[in-house]
Amino acid sequence: ETTWIREYARTYLPTEAGFSFCDDDLRESGITLIMLRHVFSHGYVTHSEKLNGPGAIWTVEGPDNDGDWYQVTIKVISAEMDVTLIDAKDREDIQETAETNKPKRAATE
Repeated sequence: ETTWIREYARTYLPTEAGFSFCDDDLRESGITLIMLRHVFSHGYVTHSEKLNGPGAIWTVEGPDNDGDWYQVTIKVISAEMDVTLIDAKDREDIQETAETNKPKRAATE
């Protein structure tokens, strides 16, 4: 998966080859298409989950062009060269989510 997404990012511009995203979601995440391309071409697929239909959900983690770390969730249908952005978070958002979801331990006497 890592090799595939890196080659995809190096070969195609984000406006080509079936890359889709919601403009509002992209703006809200604070990541640009140039930053996404850098994350894809220098990052790693850290999680992959096959879907019941065609494709899989991948989590890609890596640096943008300024060295800031992002976690990007995409749907990939490799046979069709189709990549859909689902979510993008920077390191601070990832840490906040982890802290919020951390289980609370009961005090013991």
